[in-house]
Amino acid sequence: MLYKNADEFLNAPRRAVTVFGMAGVGKTRLSALLRASRWFHYSVDYRIGTRHMGEFIVDNFKAEAMKVPFLAQLLRSDSIYISSNITFANLDPLSSLSRHAGQPRRGWIATG
Repeated sequence: MLYKNADEFLNAPRRAVTVFGMAGVGKTRLSALLRASRWFHYSVDYRIGTRHMGEFIVDNFKAEAMKVPFLAQLLRSDSIYISSNITFANLDPLSSLSRHAGQPRRGWIATG
């Protein structure tokens, strides 16, 4: 441990906490509570979703929309557009890709 006890941690001029875990355990909720207490929040999931996976996320949305003839026609004529709205509090667009993990027929890396 970097600190010998809680008081040493609380009295440190700078503090950092790393939170990781499975989906649904409350990481986003905890980070929202920390942000409300004026902690800086760096979300790897947010960074991945906005910087590195944004195009893949939108392509996934479009592929699903193309299954609906009405939406497919509008997309082909550039009458509508689809985008992702990832926020610190809403990482659902990134989570939509995790359903495809291990499905090589969809172009995703096989796992395990």
